Amino acid sequence: MATIYDVARMAGVSTYTVSAVVNRSAKVSPELTERVNQAVVALQYTANEVARSLPLRRTRTVGMLIPDIANPFYAKVVRGVGELLRENDYTLQLASTYNSPEQQAAHLRVFRAKQADGLIVFFSGGDEAVLRGMVKSGKALVFAGRTPATFEADCVVAENRLGARLATAHLIEKGHRRIANLSGQMMFTANIHRDEGWRAALMEQGIEPREAYLGVGDWTAESAERLMKGMLALPEPPTAVLTANFLMMTGALRASRAAGLRCPEDLEIVSWDDSDWLDVFSPPITTVVTSSYAMGRHAATLLLERLADASLPPRQVILQPELRIRS
Repeated sequence: MATIYDVARMAGVSTYTVSAVVNRSAKVSPELTERVNQAVVALQYTANEVARSLPLRRTRTVGMLIPDIANPFYAKVVRGVGELLRENDYTLQLASTYNSPEQQAAHLRVFRAKQADGLIVFFSGGDEAVLRGMVKSGKALVFAGRTPATFEADCVVAENRLGARLATAHLIEKGHRRIANLSGQMMFTANIHRDEGWRAALMEQGIEPREAYLGVGDWTAESAERLMKGMLALPEPPTAVLTANFLMMTGALRASRAAGLRCPEDLEIVSWDDSDWLDVFSPPITTVVTSSYAMGRHAATLLLERLADASLPPRQVILQPELRIRS
């Protein structure tokens, strides 16, 4: 790629003159301007946006980390973020951590090297030192969906306790007493709150939560399938299960079919998150829904406000869940 030095050499001017013409930051004679523009065209020179932004400390780019690009929930979150950033002349850079703290740390280092102005992060666990360091260096940070338990920052989350209570109460109303909970890792506040909601709904109806019915996986179909197989082998297996996301729902379905069970007749499943194709899915799956698109828009809004005023106190947006009954 051509550099500013190449352009200056071809045009017979200083690099300051090239910068002044390209950035329109100072007056340059028509003759020199023409020579610089001809050299720019001939060399196909593109100014380095990162270098140009250093004096202003802004690149108008935002880094975003999602846990798993294969999960359709995150597609609408990214769309909500991307649309609002685009409306405000920011560029979104996206990366997937695949729920790996090591991948998260690696991507954060890349975003820091690229001078991203801010970050929107679905937390994947691990050492928070990199995140804290970026905040101290002036980077705007917003957590979405999944937040660390001890890190105070802007965030957009679902009302997870309420969602779990709605789902569990729905299953109890349908006559279930042995209700399992297939959860993600308990290092995340979302899963801690869902566990609390599941337990509260059971205890309100005089049902003691069974620890054997709590399965802690890693958000994947494989972990849910393994946990569900173990529960179905119990002397008193669950007759219903709440799964943490779409992927864990598919794992629970695989395990039930391998055991020769029918859904929802033998095992009823309620999942978190939603998709358009679930309306035609067989068996029909009831879901706890929070708008992923709204989560993205709110996260981008908080980030833009933080970029405009770094002195704002940490803010939290809580999205209310809806139980979408299909079975």
